Amino acid sequence: MGVVFFIRSILFYFFFLLVTVNGAWGQPGTNKTLRNDHIFPAASEARPFIDYDSKGFLIHGKRTFIVSAGIEYARVPQGLWYDRLLKLKRGGFNAVEIYTFWNYHEPREGEFDFSGDQDLDAFLKLVKKLDMYCIVRVGPYYCGEWTLGGYPIWLKFKPGLRVREENIPFFSAVDNFFKKLIPIVVKNQINHGGSVIMVQLENEHKAGWGTIVPNAYFQFLIDKTVSLGLQVPYFFSGLHHGNDPAGNLKNLDNPLRPNPWFSSEYWGVWFSNYGPQPQDSTIYDRRTWKIIAHGGKGYNVYMAHGGSNFDYNNDRDMAASYDYGAAVGQSGDIRPIYFSYKRAAWFARGFQNILANSVDAGDDYKHSTTSNSAISVTARHSPSGTITFLDNPGKDPVETQIHAPENSHFSPSRPITLVAGEIMPVVQNYTLLNNVKLAWAPTRIYSLIPQGNTTTLLIYGAAGSSSQLYFNVPANVKIISGEENFRLKSGVLEFSSIFSPTRPEEFTFETDGHYIRILAVNDILVQRSWFIETSNQNHIVIGPPYAADIRISDKCLTLVTEQAWKDSSDYSAWLIKPLGIPVQLIKKSKVMEHATNLHLNPWQVKDSSDPTRPQYDDKTWKFSDEPLQIGADGDISASAWYRTNIIVPETGKYNLHFKNIRERASFFLDGKYINSEKASTKSIDMDLKAGYNHTLAIFTAHNGRNKQLFYVGPLDSVDAKGLTGPVVLKKADGTGSVIKVNQWRMKGGPGNPNAQSGWKPITSLSSENRPAFFRTKFSVPPLNGSHHVWRVVTNTLSYGSVWVNGHNLGRYPEKIKINGVYIPENWLKTKNNTLVIYDENGFYPDRVSIEAETEAGRDVTIYTENCR
Repeated sequence: MGVVFFIRSILFYFFFLLVTVNGAWGQPGTNKTLRNDHIFPAASEARPFIDYDSKGFLIHGKRTFIVSAGIEYARVPQGLWYDRLLKLKRGGFNAVEIYTFWNYHEPREGEFDFSGDQDLDAFLKLVKKLDMYCIVRVGPYYCGEWTLGGYPIWLKFKPGLRVREENIPFFSAVDNFFKKLIPIVVKNQINHGGSVIMVQLENEHKAGWGTIVPNAYFQFLIDKTVSLGLQVPYFFSGLHHGNDPAGNLKNLDNPLRPNPWFSSEYWGVWFSNYGPQPQDSTIYDRRTWKIIAHGGKGYNVYMAHGGSNFDYNNDRDMAASYDYGAAVGQSGDIRPIYFSYKRAAWFARGFQNILANSVDAGDDYKHSTTSNSAISVTARHSPSGTITFLDNPGKDPVETQIHAPENSHFSPSRPITLVAGEIMPVVQNYTLLNNVKLAWAPTRIYSLIPQGNTTTLLIYGAAGSSSQLYFNVPANVKIISGEENFRLKSGVLEFSSIFSPTRPEEFTFETDGHYIRILAVNDILVQRSWFIETSNQNHIVIGPPYAADIRISDKCLTLVTEQAWKDSSDYSAWLIKPLGIPVQLIKKSKVMEHATNLHLNPWQVKDSSDPTRPQYDDKTWKFSDEPLQIGADGDISASAWYRTNIIVPETGKYNLHFKNIRERASFFLDGKYINSEKASTKSIDMDLKAGYNHTLAIFTAHNGRNKQLFYVGPLDSVDAKGLTGPVVLKKADGTGSVIKVNQWRMKGGPGNPNAQSGWKPITSLSSENRPAFFRTKFSVPPLNGSHHVWRVVTNTLSYGSVWVNGHNLGRYPEKIKINGVYIPENWLKTKNNTLVIYDENGFYPDRVSIEAETEAGRDVTIYTENCR
């Protein structure tokens, strides 16, 4: 990753945290903070479908706790959208939040693309199909560690254009984009039968947050989107960004706020991270529960899935990987932090009738809930019931007894140990049915799952520990299973059990044809509990490390699961249907095969340094008096060639001086490479002959464009890449006049990686300092039942890009600690795959390899029931 990048990331992190926590941004020229966390209300047509009050959100009139997952469809191929969304759904997320990067859909002015991987409409419809919601961040600025913050490069070359302020050229460009983008979002609004429940206009602007409309630019965004049919609630960025959004606040409620507290960017880990980070699972477990316990009504984890920066879409701080250390990794693997988010999400959703309609009740319970003063207590109360939260903020476990509600006459709880940092919810007086209440639950509850005429309460605890639950029930209550675990007295049904170390256990009672089922599992099995919908029924699967899909046909049930290679445990799987005791499924035994690398055929090379030849024909290149920055010719890649001719009156040593060189440049005089070590000082030494028409060719490239966080103003001179003039020539000894070097031609891009002609076998080491394409073929062996994650390892190369079967995987070298560039599996074939590498310095790829990432590899296992 590099020390400089690491320090820069840390400094940015603390700077942003200071801004977001202290609310530091106001209008230019003022010292006042112009910031709120308000949300514009839905139009009247949408309010029956999505609405809110100060206590919470309502979707289709039902109190809903929004647990959103940040994922970018632009960072995932369309063929993998379902897999990634399903993993998020299984993790308890009921919504996703996305950016609609402008340059991704309009890379060149007027050329719009909403098809294939860019098919936003298909993505939003898939979210709906999975019964999830979507929060869409439409820009026009995005940030997101994305090239130029999402602005298309052609904006830099629009005369007089200034971004993020009142500016006619910018308004015109946004208008053309929004006319294509917003109708797609509009037709997928929830009131039109779609998934979109909220929209963010703008992102992290210094002047406008929440519902602040400080100038004509913000009003333009409102007027344009509303005129195009926006009806769901919308807001400007600034809804409690941070890696710990709840902070130290005991109550997130604000009676002056018309809308509920919601964090649109709850930072999960950070963009400079990669892979499983077990220590973060405990940290983020606590931070998530603080949001729930202190009155938050929803949050969006940014990022819950990282993904890849394909093509040239990375900003300067990133390369191909945007893994983020996220819960669901770049390659679809599940990390420990996933299970922390999952547990909190399913509890919040199970008891959203309380949480999404609650007020702070901490003062009523803080002195009467626990016997241990080391534990602090908060509480949320609503007409549906109350939840008290026991908080152990210390670094050591704490044992306590939980006091029963006043006048309840319940037995005191058995001793309960809260681990360091744990926040434990205790539910009381919650209505399960019209005539059944969960009166008190001094036991850890995972969630409450409706299953037709069965309501399943999933509880958990350490194997061998005990549980307690108290229900208010009618006289006609009937014990169906586990009779010895229930005791009925004066309308109170008391339940107790010991958690089994090996399997889930079911305890059920019935009243008026409705069943209340208590499903008790130990704290290990509960992490492997999955809620799956089939034919409008909710099934529960317990046991597999990840349960994907259930397929049911002709009384045959098939369960598809995944298990990490590194996890060699032999798991059982139980199915808990709407009715009936847990059924142990039959595992189809299979020998899994794991490969570690792929064989590469002999390499071919295609020289990409033709522009260095003096006789090269550059007449079709863009012409200018002074060199223009990369992108001026409409190219959107990360490299460009420049050519000019130089004639001097005297033979001698000369210095060529540039106004700007960014970031890398290789110089060729009359076809020969010149040592470019001084390029960083914007000066190059050359030996020139009098009267000779010298050809100067310069290859330039960059690592990515600055995302322009908080920037307002002209784009033309911001983060200019490549060369920008003027350029002058001086004699090294200081004599003679200064010669201005004019008449430049430029052409962006490396050329066509998919070209079929020009390839030659590599017979010797290629000449370095000259860009070149390298090509090879490889096959992927069919590995039955095993999901391999393949990466192209480019550690021995310089800088460049990688293509597999024509798909640009992104830039290397990676700037985070990951070994190689990820190949999405849906872009691979069994045989005859083509790997192309463009290396800016022509480094020979003799040690390039395609290796399996064993940490992310998964085995696919099938379980069945009643199948023949």
